[in-house]
Amino acid sequence: MAGIIESYKKIYENKKIHIGLFIIAFLWSVSSVLFDIAAGKPDNYKQNIFDILFGIFIGAYSLKFLHNAINNIDNGVLPSFKNIKGKIYWDMIKLDIVWGFYAVITVLASVILYLTLVHSIILPVTIIILTAFLAIFAYYIYLTYAENLDTKGLYNITLIFKFIKPAFKDTMIKFCLFILIMLFAVIICILVYAAAAIIGIDNIGHIAGDYYALDFIIFTFASYFIIVTWYFAYPYSLISTYNTKIKPLLRKEKDNGEND
Repeated sequence: MAGIIESYKKIYENKKIHIGLFIIAFLWSVSSVLFDIAAGKPDNYKQNIFDILFGIFIGAYSLKFLHNAINNIDNGVLPSFKNIKGKIYWDMIKLDIVWGFYAVITVLASVILYLTLVHSIILPVTIIILTAFLAIFAYYIYLTYAENLDTKGLYNITLIFKFIKPAFKDTMIKFCLFILIMLFAVIICILVYAAAAIIGIDNIGHIAGDYYALDFIIFTFASYFIIVTWYFAYPYSLISTYNTKIKPLLRKEKDNGEND
């Protein structure tokens, strides 16, 4: 638990940048919801072009932060938004596309197996669960990239399987702890909604569909918390495991490849 606390402490060392992050979370939530309303789908959530654009920006910013943290640049605190090079955006998009493609192919394969061969829900569900499990270790792909900002060798699908054994225990403990933190945040949101309903302010400021002013406020705080947790605090907490378990593995494989 101490490592989790240290991760959040590091994220908040540069307190001024969080004003910008909160503004980004607000703009993200508002633009996404307004787009869905204009498209006639006000009950959609995080499924449109604004979500993709903001996700790319925050993802690239996260990689810049992790690069600084791994290499102890400027004390590894959250950097200025201006210090993100175009190369990071492009490399991140390529990694997202390739690894997303692997995930989609796996899920499609499970559906095809169900429809053509086994006709049992057990196998496809098992494959999807295993894919979700492997996705937990995909963070090390991005941490490896973040260290040197180099995508060489990071499109190899076998990499993620090699990360499981050395990093399993540390990663799963931290992942479960962060899931508990998210559940705690969800409970707080539910309590806020319940309190608002009791007071009678939950239906003030109707916007469209089931959206009210309170929803915008809650979504903004939720977006901000998700950004801070899953883009910064969680991957930062994995740096120690990356340095001690993953980096030696990659170095050994590189040396073996050169010797061959």
